[in-house]
Amino acid sequence: SNAVRAAHADVHRHEKVSNIIKQFKLSCSKTQAQFATMQVRNAHYSALIEGFTSTTYAMVIVSDPRVQPATTLINIEASRAHFESLIAQLI
Repeated sequence: SNAVRAAHADVHRHEKVSNIIKQFKLSCSKTQAQFATMQVRNAHYSALIEGFTSTTYAMVIVSDPRVQPATTLINIEASRAHFESLIAQLI
């Protein structure tokens, strides 16, 4: 894997994104919509939110335009069973 850290002007960006996602999920609940996956892609990044375990979602943001969203989904699916088993051990 590879990661590059870049300085960002907004140090609260993670909290802001988290709050936006929580509000979106609440809006879905109020309208009784079933939220499963969301994908946003533009020239600068692609973002994917996918149901991960029975109680969580995974959000992955990729800034490399060469990485296809399907690759991200495959990685999420490959790790899902492992995390479900960890949750089962805690219960």
